[in-house]
This record gives sequence, structure tokens and C-alpha cells, in this order.
Amino acid sequence: MSCLADPPDRRNAESFAEDNAVMSRHFAIPVALAPAKPASYTISGELFATEGELVAGTTVQLLVAGATYTHDYWDFGTVDGRRYSYARDVAARGFPTFAFDEIGSGNSSHPPSDQVTIQSAAFVAHELVQGLRNGSITGIQFGKVITVGHSLSSLVVWVEAINYGDVDGVIVSGAAHSLATLFGKLLGAALYPAVQDPRFVNSGLDAGYLTTRPGTRAALYYSLPDADPAVIASDEERKDVVSASELNLNDVLALVTTDAIRAIQVPVLTILGENDVPTCGPNTQGGNFDCSTGAAVAMQEAPFYSAEAWIHACVIPFSGHVVSLAINRRLQVADAVAWSSAFVGQRKFNDRPDLDEEPGFFEGLPWNDNLPCNCGGIQ
Repeated sequence: MSCLADPPDRRNAESFAEDNAVMSRHFAIPVALAPAKPASYTISGELFATEGELVAGTTVQLLVAGATYTHDYWDFGTVDGRRYSYARDVAARGFPTFAFDEIGSGNSSHPPSDQVTIQSAAFVAHELVQGLRNGSITGIQFGKVITVGHSLSSLVVWVEAINYGDVDGVIVSGAAHSLATLFGKLLGAALYPAVQDPRFVNSGLDAGYLTTRPGTRAALYYSLPDADPAVIASDEERKDVVSASELNLNDVLALVTTDAIRAIQVPVLTILGENDVPTCGPNTQGGNFDCSTGAAVAMQEAPFYSAEAWIHACVIPFSGHVVSLAINRRLQVADAVAWSSAFVGQRKFNDRPDLDEEPGFFEGLPWNDNLPCNCGGIQ
């Protein structure tokens, strides 16, 4: 049984009728970069939800995009007749989402780059978690919060959960306890000061903000045949920046090579593309990270987590690093919605929906521990 949520024969014939009920609203949120500091910076965020989800007690997902991406990663738009929007797809299936431009990116404030670290980004995420809970951001007091990180921001949501312990579930994508040797070589050659790039030459950013050199994103982030060249071209046009301080190798290695995240006491889901360049294959730790199945990923990740994390993992067949921008991206949505319902819960589902009965989306996906067939846990 195939785990492709978008079989090749219907990838160009998608219907988005179910998303007509999903509304979006933009917000500007004042934030500080550390406890006891003034809230002198602003985060730009967007809420995606149906009317029925805008009630107190609803579970919401907080979406944190990866390095050199804005919140558009989660709501990329329609390219070649395919709509790329994790934020809308998840909201259409019962879980409102709040996507934001991380501090130092997009329409959010750009402090001096040396102030934008994994720790400060995690504190900002903590402020947003609290704001979603108490209603100060959207006017809705959400009941449970699931943080969803991608790539470098998966480390941000790890640290947020470690430091503040205020979320009900954690989803990480494009990250695990492995740093691939090939990725280190590719990334070192790809990054340079953003002000040297035509897109940011007049931005006024300091030299500590980095971006990718033109033409390097395809090798870093995508994998054929699960990538559309038109999406890659659009990605290049819309690329953003990342602080060199947030990419600090010592901080990254401290998280991906140790068991620091054993402090996380809530369920965790890892989602990887089968061909994720930053994670899969030979790594800097002297091992070889197997991304062939969700069960294999979960088994390799389990030693780093507590029993309370109840670690599960899903692998998106053929996909590269940016699973939300892969042709088979809707399988990530199926995984995330099924896991969120089964391991965190949602009011309208009474904690257990029949997600596999939705025509044309979850239909035909076998289940494994309440998750689609591309996922697995520790037996």
C-alpha cells in the first residue's frame, strides 16, 4: 500500500473547496528577547482557522519556520495548480494554526544579529505560547498548544519545551539527532552575508545576518522526483535571512548530539523527508542515520527522549528537507493531524477522529499506532 497522499495521476487536479471555510488574520505582537527585558520588538503572525475552531479551549498549532524562511513556508500559495499550505490544510482538518515570522526574519523586527540566538528565539516562542493560551494575541483563549518547528526552528521548539515546559505536544520536521556530513559541506559553501545578495543589498541588515547564495537551495532543501522546479524558483525569489548567532554550531551540536531534550515531558513527533540532506546518511557523529521508515527514525531517536515523549516518527517518501514544499507535502498534513488528535487531542474530535474516512485525503492510508502507514513508534 502506497503512502503517497498525492498520487501522481491526480497531483495536478487538487480541489481546495474544503479550505473556503479557513479564514486568516494578521497580528503584530510585542515581544522581548529574554525574561525581564522590555517588549521592544514586534513579531508578525497569522492565524488560520475555521469559525468553529475560534472558541476557548481549542488546541492550536504554533508554526515556526526554518532558517532563511518566513511564515510563508507554511502558506506558500499555489504553484502549477498545486496549493502548498500546511497552515490551511491543518486548519481545514480541525486544528487552527498560528504561523509567524521568527524574530530577525520577514516582517518581524530585526534586532542586532548577535541578539538573535536559539535561546532568544525560544523565549519569543514561549511568549507566543502564553499569548495564545491567555487570549492576548487573538482574543481566543486556546486550551492546548502544539509547537511545530522546521529545520533550525525544530531546535527552537525543543529549547522552548525544555526551558518553559508549557506546551502540550511538539512536532519537529527536518531535524533529528544527526547532522549529516554532506550538509555541513553544502551549507558552508551556500551561506554568505545577506547584504552581499542582490535581494538584501539595501536592507540595512548587519553583516551577521546570512542568506543562501543564488542557486544553492535546490541541493540543500529539495529532492527529485518530489519537487517542482517552479516551487524551487519561487523559493529562491522569496528566500529570507538567518542570524549567524542562531546558527551557532556549538549550540546546534549541544542539542543534536546529547540527551538534553530528555527534559521534554510531552509527546513528540519527528517528520523527515526520506532524502533529507541535513539529517539522513553519514553524519558528523560518525554514524549513519537511517531515514528509510518512520519506525527506523523513531528507534534512532528514542535514546534521546524521555518515556513521556512517547516518540513517534514519520518519513515522507521521496521528499527532501522542506517537506511542506514537496509535491507529496499533504502526507505531512495527514501525519500531523492524526498525531495531534491521537496524542494531544482536540475538542471537536472528542480525542479520536475518524480521519481515514475523509475522501481524497486520508482515504486508503493504512494506520499504525493511530498514525498513517509512513509512521512508526517504538514497539
